[in-house]
Amino acid sequence: MSEKRANFLFLLIVCLDALLLCLMIDEISISYKEALSYFSQNTFAGNIAYLSTLVFGRNDFALRLPFLLAHLFNLFLLYGICKHYLKRPIDWLLCVGIFAFLPGINVISIFVSKSVFVLSLTLLLCFLHIKRLRVFFYPLCVVASFLDPAFSIIFLALFFYSLRHKHNKTLVFSLCGFGINMYFFSLHIDGIPQGHFLDTIGLLSLLYSPVLFVYFFYTLYHSLLRKEHSLILYIGATSIGFTLLLSLRQEIDLYTFLPLSAVGLPVMIKVFMHDLRIRLKPFRASYLRRFYFIIIPLLLESSLLFCNKIFFLFDKNHFLDSFYYSKEIARELKAREIYSIKTSSKLALPLQFYGISPISPLLLSPKSGGSIKIKYLNRNVREYEITSS
Repeated sequence: MSEKRANFLFLLIVCLDALLLCLMIDEISISYKEALSYFSQNTFAGNIAYLSTLVFGRNDFALRLPFLLAHLFNLFLLYGICKHYLKRPIDWLLCVGIFAFLPGINVISIFVSKSVFVLSLTLLLCFLHIKRLRVFFYPLCVVASFLDPAFSIIFLALFFYSLRHKHNKTLVFSLCGFGINMYFFSLHIDGIPQGHFLDTIGLLSLLYSPVLFVYFFYTLYHSLLRKEHSLILYIGATSIGFTLLLSLRQEIDLYTFLPLSAVGLPVMIKVFMHDLRIRLKPFRASYLRRFYFIIIPLLLESSLLFCNKIFFLFDKNHFLDSFYYSKEIARELKAREIYSIKTSSKLALPLQFYGISPISPLLLSPKSGGSIKIKYLNRNVREYEITSS
C-alpha cells in the first residue's frame, strides 16, 4: 500500500469517526455534572465549553465541539507518531483505526472533561520526542508540569526512559518536573487506605474492551522484557502501572490518568505485525484468528456504545442515564410554552442549559402516567407531571 493511499484511507477513518460521534452528540443531553461545570465555570473543561457556546450558541454541538476537535487532532498526532514508529502504511491505519474506535476514547472525546486535552498534550509531547524536536519537547514538558497532576505520568515515564538510556541530564530534568508537579498537585497519599483496584480494572476494560486490554497489557510487558526503548512504551506502561498501584489504597481521577495508556497502542501493533510477518504464510492462521478474537469484541462494544439507546428496549435504567431525558423534557415544556419550572436539582441545571428557568410556581416531578412522556424507540422511559408548587 502506498503512502498516498494510506493518507486517503486515514482521512476516511477520521470522517467516519467524526460522523458517528456527531450522531451520538445529537442523541444525548447535557448531564448534571457537565451542567454544573458549565455554569460554575470553575474547571478548564467548563470554561472551554462555555466559550464555545458563546460563539456558536447554546446547543449540544457547540457544547461538545472543542472536545470533538481535540479528539480529531489526537488522531492526526497518533498518525504522525505511527509514521515514524511503524514501518508500513497498513500498520499506521490499523493503529489509528483501533484508537479511533476505542470505547473509552470515544467517551472522553465528546464529554465535557479535561481528559481529551490531557491526552492531546501527551500525544504532542510523544510526537515531538519521536521527531527529536527537543527545542520544543523540553519547554512543553515544563509547561505541562504546571497544568495537571496527570502529567506526573509523563515525568515518571521520562525518568524510567532516561534511566534505561543513562541520560543523566534528562534523569534530573524528569525528577525536577515530577517534584514540581507533585508540589502543585499533590495526590494526597494519606489517610485510611481505600481499595479501588477492581474499579480501575473495570475502567480499563471499558476503555479498551476486555480482550484487547489483556493483549495490550501483554505486549507492553513483552516489549519491556525485550528492552524496547521508545518513550511511548514507557508512558503506556507507567500509566497503567501507576494507576493500578495507587488504586490499591485510594481513589484517583481514572478518567484522566488511564487514557494516557492509549499512547502505547503503536507498541502493540508493532509486536503483533512483527509476530505475524516472521511466520511463513501457512503458519499465520493462528495469529490472524488471534487478531479477529481481539478486534471483534472491540467492534461489538463500540457498536453498542454508538447505538446505546437500544438498551432502553430491555431496561429503563440506562448505563448513560445521566446523559438522557433533559433535552426531550425541555422540548416538551417549550411546546407547551413553559419556560420556567421547578424540579429536582439534578434535572433543573440541565434544563437550564436548554432555556428552562428553575424559578417558577410550577413543579415538574416524575409520575407514572404523567402528561409528559419521554419515548425512546417507541417505548416510554420516563413520565413526568406538571403541578402547582
